[in-house]
Amino acid sequence: MTRRRLPRIAALSGPEAALAQHVDVHSPVPAGTDALTWTLTLLDGAGVPLAESRTTSPDFPVPLADIAQVHLDVVGLVQAGEWEPVMTTGGAARFRAAVRATPPPE
Repeated sequence: MTRRRLPRIAALSGPEAALAQHVDVHSPVPAGTDALTWTLTLLDGAGVPLAESRTTSPDFPVPLADIAQVHLDVVGLVQAGEWEPVMTTGGAARFRAAVRATPPPE
């Protein structure tokens, strides 16, 4: 079975991004010396993946919110809940938080 390739988070249109209800941050993988690559996936209310992006950060504790918000900002989303651990079928932990559209400026 071939997995369909998801668009990058930044490629979503406004209406597509508005479908997102959660963001998953998958367990990181090493990316050279002293760096990690994180995969982020936006999901709709049914848990269907909408888009996916990767980002690399230094290999030291970086808050998940800092890693994810850069990608959420681009499509007008903001984290709306606490990070919760989610166990994957492979046993590797990942984290999920609710997201919502950024409120319009007043």
